[in-house]
Amino acid sequence: MNINSPDDSIKNSTRKNDLDASADTSQYRHVEEIFLHSLSSETKVEFLKISTDENIDTHLDECIAWTEAGNSSDNPITLELYGTLVIWTSTRMVLVTSPRHFQKAERAVLDFTKIAFEMTAIERLLSTAWEHYEDDLPSGFSCHESNTSTQATLSNRYVQAMSLSGKIARLSPRIHLPPEHPPTLAGQLGERLRDRSRLADREEFADEQLDTIIRLYETTGQRVSEFTLAHREYILIWVIVLLLGAEILLLLIDLLPSAGN
Repeated sequence: MNINSPDDSIKNSTRKNDLDASADTSQYRHVEEIFLHSLSSETKVEFLKISTDENIDTHLDECIAWTEAGNSSDNPITLELYGTLVIWTSTRMVLVTSPRHFQKAERAVLDFTKIAFEMTAIERLLSTAWEHYEDDLPSGFSCHESNTSTQATLSNRYVQAMSLSGKIARLSPRIHLPPEHPPTLAGQLGERLRDRSRLADREEFADEQLDTIIRLYETTGQRVSEFTLAHREYILIWVIVLLLGAEILLLLIDLLPSAGN
């Protein structure tokens, strides 16, 4: 079974296993493995889907137990909204809703999951950038010809920081989606999942941290440019001195015969 995502970055495997083979065709229940691409990594998530007209309270305990069995390191997000149950972690997630709402609710959960995983990947790369930040602080105030390799490393880190900033800028409109009018179940699910996971705050914090990191490498780049210009001016001055010296020497050579006469 394939599920098409907006950016074709979500791909599903075939059905993993049927949990319940109900004779009632209005009920649909199975676990699916979903693979999400976030930046340069791929993550597998198990998605328990239950399409039923039964009261969601009859499935709550077993769904919580199934989610906890996934040994996720984060606290689960649990939403009960208009007869729909969503339990979300970074390793397992559950959707229980009626068949008439199932497709749109499933799309809302998958869209949120993609955004959440991209934000987590950015935060992971940002923590690595902070480790380099402390080591690179002295480079913002000094520059020497002998550290050419260091300059190349700093340049690469600047490019990486700018790349992360661009990724956050592209992700931001998907985090700050305006409320739908009139409200829909899918829209409410997406909005509450983003709110419970604090995606807007995390995006703001990441953007502020990147600004600090980028300023360091911009300062370093300015020092490198100043050093390069000063070095070229120094060479140019010596070339001018040598040319003047050669011109004076040639002039003296021309004057020697007339001085002898």
